[in-house]
Amino acid sequence: MLEKLQPIFARVGYAVFWLGLVVLATFTAFQIHGTLIALAIAVVENPSLRPYGWTTDSIYALSRLLWLILGILWLGWVMFTEGYLREGYQRQLLKQRIIRLIIILAVLYGACLLILFFLR
Repeated sequence: MLEKLQPIFARVGYAVFWLGLVVLATFTAFQIHGTLIALAIAVVENPSLRPYGWTTDSIYALSRLLWLILGILWLGWVMFTEGYLREGYQRQLLKQRIIRLIIILAVLYGACLLILFFLR
């Protein structure tokens, strides 16, 4: 009986890790958006760096564009990681691939936090 349930638990575990990575990717996308908007506001508020015609109203349009681009990238990430983890499960490389993806997301998140720290 336990032998029959083992593959089911393994597949559920793979799906749980995938959902966890999706949540981490979502938090990272929000952090990237916030960082890029903070950079744009810093550029607009500095008269020597401000592009011609840009105001704080331009930031709203930039935010909408960033949401579109980040949403596309997020969807691509979610679709890629599902196949990547499924293939890793079949090749017995699931743990290595999960760790690799977590490191990538952590580096992106940390870089955004570092940029925001220096902006303040």
